[in-house]
Amino acid sequence: MNNVANALTLLLLAVLVPTAVLDIMRNPRILAATSGLGIPAEKMPVLGGVKLLAAIGLLVGTDYVRLSQLTGACLVLYFAIAVLTHLRVRDGLRNTAPAFALLVLCGLHLLASIAK
Repeated sequence: MNNVANALTLLLLAVLVPTAVLDIMRNPRILAATSGLGIPAEKMPVLGGVKLLAAIGLLVGTDYVRLSQLTGACLVLYFAIAVLTHLRVRDGLRNTAPAFALLVLCGLHLLASIAK
């Protein structure tokens, strides 16, 4: 993989791992934010697990480009759904922007991992 993809991998890992842990631990602040989106509290550990698996995929993907590309595509889908969920409930820009920023970062990672 190229240096841009590796840098984006590190940035995504720095975001995904802590937020996954907060999701799995059912952090009250996270639960308050997601309850307004219609996400039940009992589903948060599942979403955290998905983020942890994605982090592992990104980490292992530094040696296996296809895994990195697949993980990047899955993350684009994950955060596209997150953005759509925020838009569906007419969540404000302040709450939608982080999901959108992560969607953009994941898209850039995917493009960088495809580029030769």
